[in-house]
Amino acid sequence: MKRFALTLYFLFLSGQLLAQKPQNQPRVSVTQVAGPIFMIQGSGGGNIGVITDSDGVFVIDSMDERSAPEVRSALRSLPGGSRIKAIVNTHWHSDHTDGNRILGPECLVIAHENTRSLLARPQSLMGQSIKALPFNALPAITFFDTLTLYTQQGKIRLVHYPHAHTNGDTVVFMDNFKVIHMGDLFFNGMFPYLYVANGGDIENWVRQLDTIMSRLPQDVKIIPGHGPLASLADLRSFRQMLQDSAVTVRKWMQEGKTLDQIKAAGLPEKFAPWAGGFLSTAQWLELVYRSLEKQR
Repeated sequence: MKRFALTLYFLFLSGQLLAQKPQNQPRVSVTQVAGPIFMIQGSGGGNIGVITDSDGVFVIDSMDERSAPEVRSALRSLPGGSRIKAIVNTHWHSDHTDGNRILGPECLVIAHENTRSLLARPQSLMGQSIKALPFNALPAITFFDTLTLYTQQGKIRLVHYPHAHTNGDTVVFMDNFKVIHMGDLFFNGMFPYLYVANGGDIENWVRQLDTIMSRLPQDVKIIPGHGPLASLADLRSFRQMLQDSAVTVRKWMQEGKTLDQIKAAGLPEKFAPWAGGFLSTAQWLELVYRSLEKQR
């Protein structure tokens, strides 16, 4: 009887472990944004935009490599999703581009020329070494300022906004449906990563967002690089946080405070909600400081 009970216990324990194992794997979810446009989110990287056609899909960003099977499965649940016609990489960071290794060889990959240049050679990002993408995962088509693509759903505009998050950021405008994908020019509800070493500039980031917002309809739907689907009000709030951060840190720098003193001081309470996601307040303050320091 004891042996039977013990056997049942181990069977139960094995079942619990098997049930828990998938939770450690990347999982994605699909949200309809507007008409044929969808957003894929998951633990494996930045948000993916999808424009569906009956004969294939147009994909914006590709998450990381380990998420590729889940992303492919999510795409196949959408109209035309068994065929990827093209992938646009909004910038070079691996949480938006490493999925190219699996998904890229079957389609065209498109990006700004600075993005391709960075993807083609090893990089360092937040203390991690990033391998160059293989040739068949690299963008085959690049552009400098703007590029217009045409699908059955209408035209798609790619516009480069330099010296903000990085120096290779692309915003994807889907004007027919009042939708844009902003890549990491927009982290919804959290402090963003500012890649100073690759041309990131917080004050120019604010100016670029002002330019973008001036061209958007009030009821636009925004796919951010990270965070939930957003509105124009969400983007305005993010833009204001960037500006307020820059003004605060510049004031302290002008008063002669060191980086350590600025990090120790922290930010006013109104900034607290932004620290609940990607970066801590201290990490964000250091990025802002490094950006402003380059202009001194």
